[in-house]
Amino acid sequence: MNNSLISVRYAKALFLLSKEKGQVENVYKDMTMLWDYCNNTEEFNELLKSPVITPSKKKKALKNIFDKYVSDLTMNFLNIMVDNRRELMLASIARNYVDFYKEEKNIKSVSLYTAFALDEDYLLAIKELLHKELGSQIELTVRVRDNLIGGFILMVDGKMMDATVANKLKQIKKRLLS
Repeated sequence: MNNSLISVRYAKALFLLSKEKGQVENVYKDMTMLWDYCNNTEEFNELLKSPVITPSKKKKALKNIFDKYVSDLTMNFLNIMVDNRRELMLASIARNYVDFYKEEKNIKSVSLYTAFALDEDYLLAIKELLHKELGSQIELTVRVRDNLIGGFILMVDGKMMDATVANKLKQIKKRLLS
């Protein structure tokens, strides 16, 4: 079976259970922490990948790492993942849980790439405009790219709007050559 389908199923089951238990917010925080940990801690990934480390030792390590920081529901879920030998899917499950949460709460993740840093007032105006246009709460991530001459690139739900100077020049060149 496709691993991405499996991780979606586990994430959905966890989401529905956390909803039933009234712990959606807590588990969301736990999953964002877990996702961050999976993406930024190489030793953690080595622990999960290791076929030499027994499931009981993996569960003990997960307890030592997360027990003070995550809910009991999340801790039980992590133990189930190890028992089912699905610990390698934790990053994907965490990402999918975050996606389910954002869909439920009507939150759009928006990435804005600019040639230079923007001031806070301008960013607030952009968030407000996007909020009105998309009818959603906006989670805005701004990144400065030195290779942009000017303009911006806006990404929402996998769709990209390229309003960079380089793109405009490319379009002019294409029209002139056709």
